[in-house]
Amino acid sequence: MALSKDQCDSIRAILARFLEKRVRSLERLTLDHLKFNVVALRATATMLELDSPEALLRYRLAQHLERSLVTAMGTALQSIARVIAGQGSGVAGADIEKIQEGRRYFVQIKSGPDTANKDIAQNIATLLNSARARDPEAVCLLGVCYGRPEQISEIARRELQARGVGLRVGREFWEFIGEDPGTMGEVLELAGEAAAAIAAGDESYSERVERKLVELTVEFERRYGTELSEEAWQRFLAENS
Repeated sequence: MALSKDQCDSIRAILARFLEKRVRSLERLTLDHLKFNVVALRATATMLELDSPEALLRYRLAQHLERSLVTAMGTALQSIARVIAGQGSGVAGADIEKIQEGRRYFVQIKSGPDTANKDIAQNIATLLNSARARDPEAVCLLGVCYGRPEQISEIARRELQARGVGLRVGREFWEFIGEDPGTMGEVLELAGEAAAAIAAGDESYSERVERKLVELTVEFERRYGTELSEEAWQRFLAENS
């Protein structure tokens, strides 16, 4: 069952808000926001032959953008999953409540496979089984928005299974909530459409990133020097430790 026009519009709107927030976050970024691990950064700079402040900051800025994007994307993916599933859940412990073929499913959503360690799996199972107390015939599931089943910790998998909680990961999760094997592909297309709309502004996102890189490089050179000399590294360490 392909996504409806209303669902597509809602998903584009969620993604557009998410991307616009990332743009505004980028524009507010300063050197202090990057929280440098100077020892690790120097080792990396040496291995990758990052021989100038600009090269060093290009690497660190790319790291920051990727990490912040992945972290913030989790909330957006949960909102998109609710749109596709058709409803959230009013029951504590479940993000989605879905009726399929006459059976109720209580589903808790996590963004990626690394979020399901042993302790989290135990907590998820406790919450979902509490939700199931309202309907003993219901099925409890953990839905993981991206990744592959084998990327889930075997320990976490055993904890969930022992407590009667099923697992749907990546494409299988989206297929379940959308009742269509092409659901994840549709979400991928909508993400591209939303990003293209953001990029069509007066200044592209890549141009904004480059402008921010120039600003950060100027700030770095003012504080620590225009070259990655031993003196610059020592000043850098002193201010960030």
